[in-house]
Amino acid sequence: MKFLDKVKRMVTKRVRQLKFIANIFQMSLKEIKDTLGFETLTMIFRRVGEAAAEDIFRKFKGKYTTVEEFCNLLVSEVIEPVIGENKGSVKLNGNKIDIELDACPYKKAGGFPIQDMEFFCHYTEGLFDTALQLAFPDKQFYMEPKELIANGCKKCIFESEMS
Repeated sequence: MKFLDKVKRMVTKRVRQLKFIANIFQMSLKEIKDTLGFETLTMIFRRVGEAAAEDIFRKFKGKYTTVEEFCNLLVSEVIEPVIGENKGSVKLNGNKIDIELDACPYKKAGGFPIQDMEFFCHYTEGLFDTALQLAFPDKQFYMEPKELIANGCKKCIFESEMS
């Protein structure tokens, strides 16, 4: 029983640490938004997504040959571990790519109030857009959100037109 008590104390301590970090993060976001404005916060989140895409691109190198394979890797290896298995999908229709998310990664990650916090979505948009452009430098992509859970939609759809 002593071992289980020790594990329980360690887990409780770690949960408290993570809650503390999440609270500081949430307060920091509010201050950035209040001080520098929503546009600055949006730009920061987009840029962080772009930086994450660079790491993802390196991780996936050699594991795909088509846009569809690459997008499926993004969903299965990056997004679904956060939102849940079978909660993301990729749909290709001609030169259009739709990446659909049936759950919000930010709600799943920490219970952040997603309404009025659409700037979180710019991280995902920047990640998808930059990852595609790095993976296929000979193609042009224009990514934009069609639907967002943050705006009251049932799912997020990030659409990219490829040329």
